[in-house]
Amino acid sequence: MGGGEKAAKGRRPDLAACAAFLLGLTACGPPPIEAIPDRAPVDRCPDPGAGIEIGGFDGTGADTNRSPHRRLVLMGGGPEEDLAARQFVEAAVAGDIVVLRTTGSLTSYPEYFIGFLASVTPATVITIRTSNPEAGADPAVLCRVARAEAVWLAGGNQWDYLGRWPTALHEALAAVAERRATMGGTSAGAVSLGEAAFDAQFGTVGSREALADPLRREVSLSRPVFAQPELDGALVDSHFTNRAREGRLLVFLARFLTERGEGAVVGVGLDEGVGLLIEAGSYEVTSRGLGAAWMYEVTGPASLAPGVPLSLDGIRRVRLPGGSLGPWPFPFDERRDVQVLHVANGVVIAGPRGQSDAGRRPSH
Repeated sequence: MGGGEKAAKGRRPDLAACAAFLLGLTACGPPPIEAIPDRAPVDRCPDPGAGIEIGGFDGTGADTNRSPHRRLVLMGGGPEEDLAARQFVEAAVAGDIVVLRTTGSLTSYPEYFIGFLASVTPATVITIRTSNPEAGADPAVLCRVARAEAVWLAGGNQWDYLGRWPTALHEALAAVAERRATMGGTSAGAVSLGEAAFDAQFGTVGSREALADPLRREVSLSRPVFAQPELDGALVDSHFTNRAREGRLLVFLARFLTERGEGAVVGVGLDEGVGLLIEAGSYEVTSRGLGAAWMYEVTGPASLAPGVPLSLDGIRRVRLPGGSLGPWPFPFDERRDVQVLHVANGVVIAGPRGQSDAGRRPSH
């Protein structure tokens, strides 16, 4: 008996009363087995249908129902940056992590997030591979995304995410930020999280081609339904220095600036092996080596015409190596290391536009 209570001394069971009671109820012994209620069944998400594959570590299938820590984690592709990945996992607060992809391994991220980054072990880590992206509204997918404390978008083809995933999955991903859960992605996954995104609907495009004709068909932008609120007014590009993408990012920003029609726009260029973490009004850059995050602000004006090379003014650039910290949104006005650029006749040039660009050096 708990609470310090004790049976009175000298008291014995009333055996006659017990014997009479045995015919019906069970006052003097354990209840019949049939009187013990069944354990409540585990509330599992449904099994996936055609075009959907699920792998990883799914535990009992029950919802852990944790309170996650809101954090946005972006990576530039290539090898994952371990510090940023660990902070993504920790933000799930030992809850459920869902990785979404359309191609690639079902087990690599679960093994990485649980086996290698075990500072705070999540309850479950599963990969959902939408081999048929149009099947992404499968109840098995929507249920697991809705329960997740953290969602990661793997690399791949961003058009699969932006153009082929159905509206229901887009809305489920938008709800991740609304419930203050954690979101992250690398390469195409990171690109897909900005207010505007290069969607690769018509294939990729390089800097030279984009600068020569900023209205060419391949320069195709989307406005993602699941854009993250921390990236309001921003567009992300990945594999940045590794694939010489400054020129095309400036073209994307010129198009975004013109189509948005208000205020400045911001570009985030992420080198391979670099992480950018944003939370609670601040940012941190992590890096496996010498890679950096590159911040661009574009105010314009922009000159866009079919078949005519880009002209663009009002560009400011800051390079952020690993270890950089500061307030977010990024404070260009407070930085002493801002570089001013402009684009003249499709060439990115250091410095503001002057009377003549003759003799000016290209930015890169």
